[in-house]
Amino acid sequence: MPVKYVAPPPVFSWTGCYIGVHVGAGWEVSSWTSSGDRNSGVGAVGGAQAGCNVQWRQFVIGLEGEFWASGLYDRDFSQNQFFTRDQIARNRWDGTLAVRSGLAFERAFVYGKLGVAVGKFDYSFDSAGFGGTEDIRGSATIAGVLIGVGFEYALTDNWTTKFEYNYIDYGNKIVNFTDTNCDIGGCVTTTFSRTIKERKQLAKIGVNYKFGYDPPVIAKY
Repeated sequence: MPVKYVAPPPVFSWTGCYIGVHVGAGWEVSSWTSSGDRNSGVGAVGGAQAGCNVQWRQFVIGLEGEFWASGLYDRDFSQNQFFTRDQIARNRWDGTLAVRSGLAFERAFVYGKLGVAVGKFDYSFDSAGFGGTEDIRGSATIAGVLIGVGFEYALTDNWTTKFEYNYIDYGNKIVNFTDTNCDIGGCVTTTFSRTIKERKQLAKIGVNYKFGYDPPVIAKY
């Protein structure tokens, strides 16, 4: 009797484009080169990503863009009976564009990531004592380098989940500040500049929706 060959189930392919969302937490370090202050703090992030991949055998390469709102900040607060000092650096948001590449093991994808990042930071310094106050404010949008690693797994042909670690180094940035000093005689406002180095580390989890599914054609005999 003739024997009919039955094709095996098609192998999952990472080729295609996707969109998704992510949440996570991170650690931020701000180094003020003029004073030697080095403050650190933690916070949460949440945002979205989109990208496209191409798979050739086990090798996968793609381009991904991300944007997230950030609650990361670091703070240096001190107080005594005569004086109060409060210095804060807040990371408001970040956007990245990076190349992802790695190896696929059918539905599992292990990858590295390299790209550029842009972040918004706000700075404040408030002090009070001896009959006067000082308020310093600054803001900067800073570009830096993103390095990351991650693991993504396809739950279905369209839905995937991922875990990712990012290290972002924004380097040294000259930030312009406005300084307002007030006492019983009134207020005086001046401006100055300081160099600040920003670094951060993030751990994120997310889900992606992959558009379409075009499995490889397997001949039947």
